[in-house]
Amino acid sequence: MKMEKILVVIEADAKQQPALERARYLARKSGAELELLLADFSPYLEDGYYFDPVQAKQLRYEHGEHRLRELEALAAPLRDSGLEVAVTTAWGNPPNDEIVRRVKESAPSLVVASTRHHHKIARLLLSNEDWELVRYCPAPLLLVKQQDWPDQPTIIAAVDPDHVHDKPAELDHKLVAAGQGLAEATGGHLNLFHSAWLPPLAGAFPLHPDAGEENRKLADLAKATGVAESDCHWSAEEIIRSLPALVEEKAASVVIMGAVSRSRLDRLLIGSTAEKLLDRLDCDVLVIKPDHMPATSQVLI
Repeated sequence: MKMEKILVVIEADAKQQPALERARYLARKSGAELELLLADFSPYLEDGYYFDPVQAKQLRYEHGEHRLRELEALAAPLRDSGLEVAVTTAWGNPPNDEIVRRVKESAPSLVVASTRHHHKIARLLLSNEDWELVRYCPAPLLLVKQQDWPDQPTIIAAVDPDHVHDKPAELDHKLVAAGQGLAEATGGHLNLFHSAWLPPLAGAFPLHPDAGEENRKLADLAKATGVAESDCHWSAEEIIRSLPALVEEKAASVVIMGAVSRSRLDRLLIGSTAEKLLDRLDCDVLVIKPDHMPATSQVLI
């Protein structure tokens, strides 16, 4: 991951902007330029809701100018510190569609957005903006929580050398490359992790992976990508328990995960690793898609 341009999703009317702080950190480390994007919508300013079309248009214009002033206020200290910063506003319903549209136009190296705890009902209704960005954002997406990164962050790439979850084999290499690029830019250290957990046979009889085979597969991936075997870890436990445990053990700042296409029906029936993990991980999550995946694809992690 060569960070040249970072698009930051600014939260409207939020007192804290974790995504902005993380993007500032990454820009200082990498020299990337920043684009601050604020996308919002209010039905009150739509034609015919409370106002006639002429009034509504004028109010939308004034609202946009107000948002631009807010962005310029956020950009000013960044520019004073030597960073190159552009600002953009967007209006549309839902706002995440406007974010994706701007990502396609701007073609950033990385999109950074804040994330918070998600209630189960939000996951079920598939309405949370985070999940929509995971599905449709065509660029690497960093979902940021509240914790700061140290000067030399620990990075964990969650790989799947077994390819039992339908992930393309080349995606593992892309995840590792993203981790290596992030480690190089930040002075951090990359670890690889694989969950070799097998679901119980008939739901009742535990299955155990072949330790020797799992070690070999992970070692082969490490050798092919230039990662030291001592930085490779695997677990026979389910990933929703084993990965958060490794994050805590290593005090990791970010986990890198791959995304693949799935249907909405699959999503409703079995959920996704992202939905199971995002609230359990105290660190940031970087979502990477395979090459040649259509940007409009729905994806699971």
